Amino acid sequence: MGNTQVTGDVKHVNKPAEVVFDLFSDFSKFADRLPEDKKDKVVITKDTILAQAQGMQMGVQVTHREAPTLIVMEQYGNVPFAFNLNLHIRPLEEGCELQLQLDAELNMMIKMMLGGKLKEFVNQFTAQLAEGLNR
Repeated sequence: MGNTQVTGDVKHVNKPAEVVFDLFSDFSKFADRLPEDKKDKVVITKDTILAQAQGMQMGVQVTHREAPTLIVMEQYGNVPFAFNLNLHIRPLEEGCELQLQLDAELNMMIKMMLGGKLKEFVNQFTAQLAEGLNR
């Protein structure tokens, strides 16, 4: 197993860092935003999100919070590899910046399959988060 670290692009959010931190500090705030057809496949608590997709279980659990700049999440549930996902929030005079950092313990086979796509995934996920927050 080898450690793979991916640092995503920085995205601007037009909301204060405290608002963004508050939203991601309590996953239960996302429960009402789930599409109806997904609600039976996702279990959400304050600290965890666990989803079923294509016969796989994937989830994250908040393990550390530093208001208003950092939220650390780890794999949760029956995930095929260990990972940490760090959500960095940098306060600005107008809004804040958002950046994701993924640290994953990938075996050689998974690394060959996913390695090149992880950066793309992290950047796409960050862009979608920023887009949703900027609405």
